[in-house]
Amino acid sequence: MSIKSSQTWANRTPSSPQNQNKEARLGLSWRRGLMPPPRISVPEWSDRFRRHPAHDGGGKWKTGKQEVARGPMLAVTEPGVKIIDCMVATQLLKSSLLLSVFGYFAHLDPGPMMLVQPKDEAADAFSKERITPMISATPVLRKLVGTRKTRASEETIGFKAFPGGFLAIVGAGSPTNLASRPIRVVLYDEVDKYEPTKEGPAIQLGDERLAKYETNSLSIRVCSPSIEDSSTIAAEYAKGDQRRASVACPHCGHRQFLDFFQHVHWEKIENERGEVVEHKHGTARIYCEDCGVGWSEGDRLTALDSIRWHQSRPFNCCGHGHSPLDDYDRAWRRRKSDDEAPDPVALVWDWWEGPRHAVYRARCPLCGGWPVPNVQVGFQASKLYSSWGRDKPPAIAKKWLDAQGSDEMLQVFWNTQLAMPYRPRIGRDIKPDALLERREVWPADVPDGVVVITAGVDTQDDRLEVEIVGWGRGEESWSLGYFVLEGDPAFQEVWDRLDELLLTPLYRADGRPFTVAAACVDSGGHRTQHVYNFCRPRRTRRVWAIKGDSNEGVIRSPVWPTSKPTRKRSADYKPVIVGTNAAKDSISARLSLMAPGPGYMHFPAERDKGYFVQLTGERLVPRRRNGRTFRVWEPKRGVAHEALDCRVYAYAALWGLMMEHGLDLQREARKVGAAEETRVVRADTPEGQRIAAQKQAEETKPPPPPPPPKEKPKGRKVARSQWLNSRMGR
Repeated sequence: MSIKSSQTWANRTPSSPQNQNKEARLGLSWRRGLMPPPRISVPEWSDRFRRHPAHDGGGKWKTGKQEVARGPMLAVTEPGVKIIDCMVATQLLKSSLLLSVFGYFAHLDPGPMMLVQPKDEAADAFSKERITPMISATPVLRKLVGTRKTRASEETIGFKAFPGGFLAIVGAGSPTNLASRPIRVVLYDEVDKYEPTKEGPAIQLGDERLAKYETNSLSIRVCSPSIEDSSTIAAEYAKGDQRRASVACPHCGHRQFLDFFQHVHWEKIENERGEVVEHKHGTARIYCEDCGVGWSEGDRLTALDSIRWHQSRPFNCCGHGHSPLDDYDRAWRRRKSDDEAPDPVALVWDWWEGPRHAVYRARCPLCGGWPVPNVQVGFQASKLYSSWGRDKPPAIAKKWLDAQGSDEMLQVFWNTQLAMPYRPRIGRDIKPDALLERREVWPADVPDGVVVITAGVDTQDDRLEVEIVGWGRGEESWSLGYFVLEGDPAFQEVWDRLDELLLTPLYRADGRPFTVAAACVDSGGHRTQHVYNFCRPRRTRRVWAIKGDSNEGVIRSPVWPTSKPTRKRSADYKPVIVGTNAAKDSISARLSLMAPGPGYMHFPAERDKGYFVQLTGERLVPRRRNGRTFRVWEPKRGVAHEALDCRVYAYAALWGLMMEHGLDLQREARKVGAAEETRVVRADTPEGQRIAAQKQAEETKPPPPPPPPKEKPKGRKVARSQWLNSRMGR
């Protein structure tokens, strides 16, 4: 160093304390800029940096207070994960997850983000009520978000900018909102409430924005489910690895996947017949499936601290199918009888843990590999995993009991409490084998509870199929006969056999005869004119040609039209348009009834499995039109459904009697002396077999000889007057 320069340095005026302070801050900022962000997980970031807003009580965030949220948060930094689906109960973890993910990326790994709400109004409300208060309460976010000099032009309710990125908060209804910019992290809230856009589903449009960030993109979807087969979150969850949460019993250590119907029990009061007359829901608690000990509320909270997440999706590997949950159930039950059996959890899953992830991966028992991928991961959790006091088992049990008898309330319970999609009683997939076990025998052709008989006729190109149905009080029904009349309906011979069948009387046990009071004949297909030719001259016998309503709107058409045909229409002989979707709704709901009474459907021992397969041959599928979801009946692939059609037409004939002829089943029941209650005798019972054998013997017995003709009684002779004849000129 030269002397001149040394003197210059020595004679330099020292910096002022203010300048020294600025230099120190500049150096600190420079060093911090060179320092990489800490590699921590989302729950660790939340516990270290996140703060509750004042209206939530303030203070530090603690993930342990809702331990169930730790798994989805850890999945954000789990290697390989691109999509996270959370199908969970209401007020459990959805918003907390979205807020923590936003804060984590804005602070430590910034980039363009988008949060999607169902509507623009919901997006504004979420920004004002959740995003902005969290930013204000969390110091590290308060320093980053909204501190630019250009704040007035760049900071809005729907746009939060921070160094290195931004958060756009938009509604799902506009394709422009979803497709206007490249995005690295997209957060979808309440996905089951999204309306379809003109360019496609909102999730697909939003995920298209991730293409630029292929290596480090992330898509998170959260929602409570809705209706089965139409729930978006349920469909997305099914595509992933289907993670379920287990807890360890505080008494025996056994890990179990909490299920309301399997683990929650309460005291019940029964009468002398064993029927439950009172539920004491206040005694509800969780019982361990292994040791059988009932958990106190303290035990439940202790168990929630032990939550672990497991991949549960069934898979095929090494030429065999495997179901992790079923395999685990067999393993722990085996260990219960064999103390030396290996740990059932270790038999099914491998614990995969790192600094920023932790999950049980499903393992193939044959090759030891991990056949279930973790690109798309899903989480499902009910209110049993909630630590809030309002979600104790007694409160959940009361909601279950209050929902009984109401399809709408049952759906709310299944969706919000159990976090499961709900299949309404209408449209449930009834198993034919279950109906097969319900077959009965009755001592005569017509059971004592029958009030009136109708028929439904399905027209095919090579046959007619007919069901004769008896109806009782409350539209309780009995299938009295099912016939297949072979032959082309283009020929009169087939219709003559149908006419003979409709005129044939059926007898009750006391000898009272019944004939078909009304019939509906399908006029669709290729034999329309022949149906008209048969039905037109039999209108006085209430034999109607009908056609199914093609309306697929949100509002169902009634089973029988409410308006009567005009004279012109009567002259032109148009078919009656019946609401087949509404009729199938009723039939589906009644097939699920298990106790005889109003609406219950009785079937005779003669019905085979093929009949029940056809009776359940259609399913209810969701459709969307003009932004609204509705459900229509469609045939199952490869399954015939003639039996269902015949029952629909027989039901329509009953409605025709009620709508056009004023039939009142209660009044008619008193008139014909129908029994108020009929005894059910199952076909597979000894008594049922005895009655069936007795009926068969009576049918095979030769008919008695006809009685001899009665002689006409000889009346007394009467002398007739000739006056009338003479007056008439006879």
